[in-house]
Amino acid sequence: MKKIFRKPLLFTAITMLSATVSSCLEEAFPEDGSLTQDQVEQADKAALAGAMTSYFTAGGDNPWDIGYMMFMMWRDAMTTDFPINDNTWDYFNYYPSQLSMGNTYNSGLWWDRGYSHISRANTTIKISSPDPDSEDAYYRGYAYALRAMLYFDMARTFEYKHTDIEALDRSADQRGIWGLTVPIITEETTEADSRHNPRAPFYQMYRFINSDLLQAQTYLKNFHSVASKDTPSLGVAYGLAARFWLELGSRFSRYPEDLAAQVEHETDEALSNYPALGITTATECFRNAADYARKAINEGYTPTTRTQWYDKSSGFNTPIDSWMWAIIISPENWMAKSCTWKSWVSYHCPEATYGMSDATEYAAYRLIDARLYSEMDENDWRRDTWIDPEFAAMDDSDEKKAEFTSRYSQVTTYNYEDFIKFNAYCGFKFRPAGGNGTTPSVGNAVSVPLMRVEEMYLIEAEALAYCEGAASAKAALEAFMNSYRMTEGTTFSTKASALEDVVNEIWIQKRIELWGEGLLWFDYKRRELAVEKGYIGTNHPALYRYNTYPEAVAPWMNIYIVDRVRDLNQMVILNPDPTGAIKTLWTE
Repeated sequence: MKKIFRKPLLFTAITMLSATVSSCLEEAFPEDGSLTQDQVEQADKAALAGAMTSYFTAGGDNPWDIGYMMFMMWRDAMTTDFPINDNTWDYFNYYPSQLSMGNTYNSGLWWDRGYSHISRANTTIKISSPDPDSEDAYYRGYAYALRAMLYFDMARTFEYKHTDIEALDRSADQRGIWGLTVPIITEETTEADSRHNPRAPFYQMYRFINSDLLQAQTYLKNFHSVASKDTPSLGVAYGLAARFWLELGSRFSRYPEDLAAQVEHETDEALSNYPALGITTATECFRNAADYARKAINEGYTPTTRTQWYDKSSGFNTPIDSWMWAIIISPENWMAKSCTWKSWVSYHCPEATYGMSDATEYAAYRLIDARLYSEMDENDWRRDTWIDPEFAAMDDSDEKKAEFTSRYSQVTTYNYEDFIKFNAYCGFKFRPAGGNGTTPSVGNAVSVPLMRVEEMYLIEAEALAYCEGAASAKAALEAFMNSYRMTEGTTFSTKASALEDVVNEIWIQKRIELWGEGLLWFDYKRRELAVEKGYIGTNHPALYRYNTYPEAVAPWMNIYIVDRVRDLNQMVILNPDPTGAIKTLWTE
């Protein structure tokens, strides 16, 4: 297997059509968004909905390009929580090693794919009936939910947040980019407009996203469950709103001046197309987050059970009652039909012997951060998802074999001899389809969670801390843990009582629960938490042991907007290039 080097940066102004979309669909839905009345009347909405769904798995030639899942991998790799065992074959090394994060092909993908996906949602909105009781309601609701998710992703990805690195933050000052997100392109935006379209300030973007979330709820009001889960239901719209309001609550509590700006612009005539947020305090945002999280929970989802989590055949590869939204890789998808090591399974599943996560040939399997593992309660049944360092350190003996039988044989298809080839902290959360780790055409056809109800319980707990107090949040956390994550006959109880201590306990559980699902990055940036990969006892590769500053955003989390975007749209001001911003590697 050979490493593939970067390609030149090539992308269009607004969209880059996926190879998964048929040529007839491309003819029916032009890239520039212009549609004749005949095209609107003849449009196949089901086909376009399928294109919105399939774009999650639309990839490219490079080994790391597995569609939207590539961004999930990159995001996790930027955090503290997702070390790699051996970085020799780490195709997601750009950000952990601070290499080539400026005007490169990879940086352009974040912008490219986001707007390409948004264009499909825009076209669906444009061609569907605005009547919420029409047969178009589901397509329109799907498009609004997807567009809200994508713009929320994009806004958080590209908005520059302070890093405490003088050169970068000074450059942000000079460029005047504080508070700027990304340009808003809707179904009404012409190509000419898109070329003179500035980055929207946060207070405009929040109004726009909230408007889409409200529209999604309106059009999905009768769709309480979706059998396949690769398209959103009303519960997903509520879940997206819970994420959104938690983001706003954190921002406005940390930066009262941003809250003042948001309130000041509530009556702007230029923003009158979007409903006002209707809040004046950060507490109200947290209240909304808690309420929406509870609404999502009440849509009938139930947290993953121990049996489901441990299932050697279907664990974290098949939608279940806890999954709210998912990417589904069918047996006909290119990752199953024609790939082996280039797939989600290859990068996530140690039991895929053909993948990058095997124990011997590449050994690029993923670990849980050593300090995070140490925070897990001894009676938390999730603990056996990862190899205990004490178990890994044991000499080969009957005692070690007995511990394997009692603990790890229930979570892996490997026998003892193969299992002990993996190092401490290796994660066995994700599994090949059907537990088949030898046949890529079978094992690669998995589903990947985009949203699970467990996240809603933890959003609710954090939001309650700031709108009802520490005691309420603590009770919510302990109720979740004792109902769903502790072994029978044991009890979880946190000694934390101060508000921020309780929130930190919730954060620890969120990091454990959502490990490997591509979501924790947003919380790191939202809460301005340091990334710490260098410390005594670290299990991060030596070349990745960079520590960022406390109460500041890791510089690599401010994604660069490539020069080509500015060439096509002169109104876009670029972010500073974060490549190599942290100068010193931690060493023992």
